[in-house]
Amino acid sequence: ATNTGGSSTTTVDITVNDVAPSIAYSGSPFTLTKGTTMTTAAPTSSGGTVVSWSVSPTLPAGLTFDTSNGEISGTPTAITSSATYTITASNTGGSDTATITIVVNDAAPVISYSQNSYTLTKGTAMTAATPSASGGTVVTWTISPTLPAGLSFDTSNGEISGTPTTI
Repeated sequence: ATNTGGSSTTTVDITVNDVAPSIAYSGSPFTLTKGTTMTTAAPTSSGGTVVSWSVSPTLPAGLTFDTSNGEISGTPTAITSSATYTITASNTGGSDTATITIVVNDAAPVISYSQNSYTLTKGTAMTAATPSASGGTVVTWTISPTLPAGLSFDTSNGEISGTPTTI
């Protein structure tokens, strides 16, 4: 500033911050299957450019969080109950959070018996038929319809055994 009496100067610092981001994830809750690759969950973001991403708490085993773009991807390796995760996106203008829910279920069991058809004789004990199981862990066993009289179904392991008493 100048006048007839002289001049004076001062320094002013000006900082221009970005607009705070606004983020969202669609698809929550994410119901995933152990051992099956998930479809990548990508956030939508508006407002300013996000310069940092974070998630809390840590995602289930096998899933990754990309700190450069906020994407969640991977193949879950452990069964987890439903849990809530908070994702934070920040820039010089501030931050925004999105909350998502993830649950990881076991893979469906796959069962089979060595034979698909059994021809039995009334009054003669059958050789027990024990199933093989792969995939996820079997939690319960059921059979439908009811077996012929004299035969039984073991609900702890899926085995069919006994001696048929009727034709």
